[in-house]
Amino acid sequence: MEDVRQHHRLAHPDRELPFETAGIIEYGTLQAWHLPQVHDLLSRMFWDGIDVSDSLDYWPERCTVVATYKRLVLSIVVITSPTETYITYLAVKAGWDNSQIATSLLYHLIQLNPQKDITLHVSANSPAILLYNRFGFKAEEFVVGFYEDYLSPQSRASRNAFRLRLRHNL
Repeated sequence: MEDVRQHHRLAHPDRELPFETAGIIEYGTLQAWHLPQVHDLLSRMFWDGIDVSDSLDYWPERCTVVATYKRLVLSIVVITSPTETYITYLAVKAGWDNSQIATSLLYHLIQLNPQKDITLHVSANSPAILLYNRFGFKAEEFVVGFYEDYLSPQSRASRNAFRLRLRHNL
């Protein structure tokens, strides 16, 4: 943020910077007020039409983790349910990619669902595979054409996916 302030000072030396309160990144459960920003984030990261409103209806405290800075949604992770722990979405707002937010989200999600295997599909050319590997997720299957119906022809993401699993030995 300091680089933005410095740029503003250089571009507008005659103006005074507005007073700004410091904020922290907070991690919590999906709330109704998050939904417009979450839907926008998911449509930018994946495809249009994603609606996670139903996540509010079933155990959002175990199935969702949202990272916010003040009232700005930075990231979200969603699993289908506490019984079927499949990660449907994990997204980080552009510009916050290297802030370790995805690492924190994944850590919190795993802590919320102890002793549960967690599965997901990830695009075969996604750098997120490295994140999942650091947590111990292992590839179980390569699925050809998994994202075929969702990605636009201009997308650089692979239409193929790895199915990954984090096993918790009981």
